[in-house]
Amino acid sequence: MTAQDHKPGRRSVVLGALGIGALAGTTAGAAPAAAAETGHDLYTVDVRAFGADDTGTKPSDQAFRDAAAALLSAKQADQISGYLLKKILVIPPGNYLLTQPDSLLPGTSGTTDNKVFDGITITGYGKRITRITYSPAANDTTLWTNDRRYKNIRISGITFTSTNPTSSFNYAYSAKDGLGVQDTWYTDVEWRGAWKRGIGLDGGPIVPGHPSGIPDRSDLNSEMGFDHCDIGGSYSEAFLTMGMGGTESTQQDQFLNYWFRECKVEFDHGVFVRNRRGGSMNFIGGSYILIDKTKPGTFFELTGDFGGRADSVMRLYAQGIRFELRSNLHKVIDSSWYKGSVSFVSCDDTAQGHTGWAAGTKSHVYRFNTSGSRGPLVRYTDCALMGYHEVATASTATTAGKLIYDGCRFRNNAAATGATGMLRWTGTATPRHEVRDCINTSATYVADVKYPAV
Repeated sequence: MTAQDHKPGRRSVVLGALGIGALAGTTAGAAPAAAAETGHDLYTVDVRAFGADDTGTKPSDQAFRDAAAALLSAKQADQISGYLLKKILVIPPGNYLLTQPDSLLPGTSGTTDNKVFDGITITGYGKRITRITYSPAANDTTLWTNDRRYKNIRISGITFTSTNPTSSFNYAYSAKDGLGVQDTWYTDVEWRGAWKRGIGLDGGPIVPGHPSGIPDRSDLNSEMGFDHCDIGGSYSEAFLTMGMGGTESTQQDQFLNYWFRECKVEFDHGVFVRNRRGGSMNFIGGSYILIDKTKPGTFFELTGDFGGRADSVMRLYAQGIRFELRSNLHKVIDSSWYKGSVSFVSCDDTAQGHTGWAAGTKSHVYRFNTSGSRGPLVRYTDCALMGYHEVATASTATTAGKLIYDGCRFRNNAAATGATGMLRWTGTATPRHEVRDCINTSATYVADVKYPAV
């Protein structure tokens, strides 16, 4: 046998890279049970085998739908979820044109048969190498919808580009009927082009007399991660909107646990994360840049749409991120939370601190007057900060919430507070705050401040 006989084929290389070379308990030298399988391969479904055009010159919607149907047909019964998948969907290098909604996965609701498909894997060969261009003629469509149908989802190695600014990437709907959307991870995925929304998390309204005895059905839409992803393009609404229901959907505060790790969030304008419900968000490392100098942009928008929020959900943690605001129209955060915690640790937003407009830039905003005289506990630790931070206060003393600056550098301010200080407020009441061991624009320590003093 020659050395050539030992070289792995193309599919073997792909499966080895994915770490799935020995699925379903197969062993080296054992003959696979091919007779029990359908399709051309035991563990993969290749969109090109169904006629997908990798040149992007003609639509591949039907080919993707046929491939997705083959993927979902390779299932086995599962006591936990309903269906457990035995194959993965592979999208080889190329540019694939999709023009119809729900072409990536069927938008069928899990309520059709009260079953969830558990273990969806869709993989390309790397961002910019595998590309999907979403170019629908119709407005306000969504590339893929998860209506209580899929969980434990893994999407990797693909660039998604929208050519229609009213389009959205994903809409995920979850409820309390045991068909929740849960555990979705994006790895090495890129978004480009003009979008209305990247991902929208939603849940059901009140259903009087619901057999579960729980009138509000929204739940889950939790455990979502982004690992080494690129969020580019623009968003007229937001890249990630958490909570899309009305005031009755209090259970949407069960939308919990989100991780962004070492991502490039470098988009033209719009909002990166809009939090209306739920939370417990973690942002670790990466480069965050707002590019378009002529249009507003905000990385974190924490709304005050709803007065009653659950405990343990209003939490944002950012660590080791380099933020770059390229205009005084840009903000790192605009928060109307009335409780919870916001933490920035070892972050830097001073890239444009040398410009003439930087000192007058309101880069971080907190509204302690949207639900009484209250706000979250806000803490900056070992951060370098540009412009100034503003707190909107009410006419009465703050009853909850405080801002703490510990070991930070104020790039454009000589003082900690006051008309030209780092921390400023617009109401008649002074917010609770504390500044310690911080350095000003002249690289000298500012006087420590604590209010109230005791």
